[in-house]
Amino acid sequence: MLGRLQRVSRVDVGLALAFAGVAYLVWALVAGIARSTVSHMLTYVIKDDLPMPHLTQAVRMVFVDYGILIDLVGLAWLVVSLFLVAACSRQKMSISWAWISAFCQAGTAALGAVLAGWGVCQSPIITIPTSRVLEKVRSISLGVVIAVAVFLWVAFLVWLLIQRAQFDRHGRSLRDGLRSNIFR
Repeated sequence: MLGRLQRVSRVDVGLALAFAGVAYLVWALVAGIARSTVSHMLTYVIKDDLPMPHLTQAVRMVFVDYGILIDLVGLAWLVVSLFLVAACSRQKMSISWAWISAFCQAGTAALGAVLAGWGVCQSPIITIPTSRVLEKVRSISLGVVIAVAVFLWVAFLVWLLIQRAQFDRHGRSLRDGLRSNIFR
């Protein structure tokens, strides 16, 4: 399957499409769990006299303050993976590119989970100010982006099925029957 340059089969395309969806699911779950963990950590004060480590500040900034960017990057990466699957299904490039894109998305999500966990474990103190605008946006952004991604993935799957049906007509069409029986 990997490394083929021509004749990408339907099974290859289906597996790449499924793995692109699974990779996005991993991305979304890691983003949601890391955001939830960091948010819960921010509500508890462990020690009041120690400063927050730099890694914990970075994790807070990435996963809490700018969490919507992580959601949008995951969605954009899913779109790129779907375009690669479409190009591979049209025999324009190797199926390996779609697999590599999905694998890199899942690997980046795993790396983000490790960094978020490490940042949370290093935190001796954290205080959180009262509700900010970015906190309100991040509280709803993951659900909205997951819904858009699932809709996009299903729409792409239906589009591929329609394209496959147009390219792979089995048997004779109505026009073929009329041509052979009426116009002899």
